[in-house]
Amino acid sequence: MPKRATAIEARLDLCRERIATAPLLDLDPRPLVVTYRTRAEGGDFSGSPEEYRRLVREAYEAGGTVDVEHASGLLADSGQLPDRRRVIVSHHSPFSIPPDWNERLSAMLATRARAVKLVCGTADLAASLTVASIQARHRRDSVAFLPMGPASPPGRVLAALSGAALVYGPVETPTASGQVSLRELLTTYEVDRPRQVDALFGIIGAEVSGSLSPAVHNALFRSRGLPFLYLPLPVADWERTDPLRLAFDPPFRGFSVTRPWKLVAARSAPGSEDVVATKAANTLLRRAGRWRAENTDVDGVFDPLADHDTGEGRTAVVLGTGGVARAAVVAARRLGYEVLIAGRNNEAADVLGAELGVDSLALEDLEASEADLYLNATPIGSHPDDPAAFPARILENRPLIFDCVYRRDGGATLTIAAARAAGCPTVEGIQMFAAQAVRQACLFGVEDAALEEVERLLREAS
Repeated sequence: MPKRATAIEARLDLCRERIATAPLLDLDPRPLVVTYRTRAEGGDFSGSPEEYRRLVREAYEAGGTVDVEHASGLLADSGQLPDRRRVIVSHHSPFSIPPDWNERLSAMLATRARAVKLVCGTADLAASLTVASIQARHRRDSVAFLPMGPASPPGRVLAALSGAALVYGPVETPTASGQVSLRELLTTYEVDRPRQVDALFGIIGAEVSGSLSPAVHNALFRSRGLPFLYLPLPVADWERTDPLRLAFDPPFRGFSVTRPWKLVAARSAPGSEDVVATKAANTLLRRAGRWRAENTDVDGVFDPLADHDTGEGRTAVVLGTGGVARAAVVAARRLGYEVLIAGRNNEAADVLGAELGVDSLALEDLEASEADLYLNATPIGSHPDDPAAFPARILENRPLIFDCVYRRDGGATLTIAAARAAGCPTVEGIQMFAAQAVRQACLFGVEDAALEEVERLLREAS
């Protein structure tokens, strides 16, 4: 348990067997919060209301701090759980922000519990930010508004930095979707240090929980004393969310963009030369009230490839048909490679090849191909049990293998491991990430960001 955590919650409703509170109190000197979350509130306690109240009373009488659902009625009698300094009163609205939240807040404050917690379901990013805005308007040391659900991470971080009375983070396994780990809360976002933030940045994608971007960019901001914050921004529906119109105080000034929104991002704002060339954007930047699109993925491929000499007179096969593949084609051609595109969908590869002015290669012909460079621009390798992206026969000629995928734990993907075993030179996805992050950091205001610094931060975050 990190030393900076000031309390420990025991979710006893998730335990298969009943556990007494008293022995738990001896394990750590910090306050122990005992919780029996009912299924109606998103937990796993399925006993009767009478059993719930009995277990809560037993935990309180043993000396623990108890989290009590307001709807249980336990706190209606001032004689029950009399030392309210050891009581947290909660209300869970799993699907949305309750329209009567203000009235509920007043009723819960009247219990005189040490802390009042309202947990609200957030269906999308805008709802998550709304919960954070409500918290910002209730800056008192006894109130916590917490968003829940897949879109909740940015709202949880912002609410914490606004001074929420309670900040929760799982130590190992999340107990619900959208939770930010305790390690990230304390190291990446430093939520135990509420502070003024003047501008927001973040990474937009369908799945952003595994990204190292927040750790890198927040560390760069801190090292320069910039009052900025970089957040994970889950977006399942670009049109519904419309990230460029998100209203929050402080405002959003920039976004990183990842799968599957890079092509949509390129159409959302005027673009740089690389955006025009790729028709994809991995960066959106707001200046003087106007948004523009950038593509630092091209730098991410170009710079590591340039370290392996030029591509003049050489051939390259790019596997993939998404935004990263587009950047890879542009970067490789800029270095002089003759490029072929292959994809898991041959028709998509044909269409992209025609659009970018290069030939395509049928997937069934990939194994028999001979090229100087093979670049994986698919998601293959994102998960530890993913296979290698390229057939073993390709490695026999020892081409340069470039894998755009990186693993958060810092380990090599199977694509890279197989290439190294065959004696091939390699470029890892983390090298691409670092190169593009340096350029992106400059756009976000860290103009002196250096590759060596970003690589060090990535090692520390892995």
